Amino acid sequence: LAVDGRHVTKIAADGVILSTPTGSTAYGLAAGGSVVHPGVPALCVTPICPHSLSFRPIILPDSVVVTVSCPVDARHTTWAAFDGQKQSELQHGDS
Repeated sequence: LAVDGRHVTKIAADGVILSTPTGSTAYGLAAGGSVVHPGVPALCVTPICPHSLSFRPIILPDSVVVTVSCPVDARHTTWAAFDGQKQSELQHGDS
C-alpha cells in the first residue's frame, strides 16, 4: 500500500477496504473501521482480518493517491473487487 508514491505498509491481511466516508459505515464498520461523517473529505483504509497488530484502520485526506499493488515476490496473485461487483486480478507487479 502506497500513499502519494510513498510506501506505507505491506498488506498482510485477508483484504483491505478503501472507502469514502459514506461507504465507511457498512462493510468498513463491520471490519473494525471508523465511522466518518459524510461531510469530512477523507478516504478510509480498513484492513480485513489483519495478520498483524500494527495494521490498523487509517483515515487519509481525500486529496491523496492510494496505490495497492501485488509485489513481484508475492506468493499468489491478488484480486480487487469494486463495490462487490467487478473483480480484477492483479498479477505480480501490477498496481
